[in-house]
Amino acid sequence: MLSYSVAAAAKVDLEKTMKEMAFQYKQAHEATSIVQISPHIENLKTLTTTALTADFPEDKALQFKQGLNKVLQELTAAEQAVSVEDLASVKQHLQAVDALRKQYHKQRKVSIWKLLFG
Repeated sequence: MLSYSVAAAAKVDLEKTMKEMAFQYKQAHEATSIVQISPHIENLKTLTTTALTADFPEDKALQFKQGLNKVLQELTAAEQAVSVEDLASVKQHLQAVDALRKQYHKQRKVSIWKLLFG
């Protein structure tokens, strides 16, 4: 019973995590200085790492984890740009993150035929 409690506590609420990621992205996107953007990049990286541990539908797990790993690579590059105080480069990496979000969210949608016939 104890192991069940630990496993249940470790389960990731992917919807909540993704909403927090969207909020952190928006805050980073609106930031106008390295000092303002840095904590949001760090938070995004932590949230992305957390999202990677979520349970995904079996048929899409590999695809979604691949997308999250790409996001993580962009955020790591953004962190490096923060360390050299290159705000323009940080913003470019954030745009790449947004493009990945759009790409993988399109793949997340389930077709009506799959809903009807499984």
